[in-house]
Amino acid sequence: MSRSERLPGPGLAKVQRPPLLQRRHIELVTCSTGRLHALFDSADVLSEGSTRDEGGALVYYGSTSLHVALPPDAPLAALLDRALALDPHLRLRALRVAHREAVARAGGPLGPMQAEIRCGFAPRAAVVSFALTVDVTARVLITTDRTARA
Repeated sequence: MSRSERLPGPGLAKVQRPPLLQRRHIELVTCSTGRLHALFDSADVLSEGSTRDEGGALVYYGSTSLHVALPPDAPLAALLDRALALDPHLRLRALRVAHREAVARAGGPLGPMQAEIRCGFAPRAAVVSFALTVDVTARVLITTDRTARA
């Protein structure tokens, strides 16, 4: 095969022997579940949404925001922001609250739900809070009279 017929890209290289030992430093962070649950119990919840008729099916579109006031001893650093954003327990709790709010507004049980969760610090007048916003889309399985009129 001539040089002009070869495929572009790197050529063959001699395989090097991998190192015997490798060192990696990682930092693990976890939130205190008890304190997190207590903060969520006092969170401000704001929801909006409605159903639309799409191709003969009723579909719910809505958004739920949770504002969790942080205690004064909470560190206001990127570490806390990242830990809260990635904590699966926190995300699941926010998703459950959003689902409960969506069912109440849709007027019937929902099918599989698609959700997008955004989170971050939300400075407010008196306290610093952590805000989670959950955007929800789901098909309403059974409608009641209330949703049929909406």
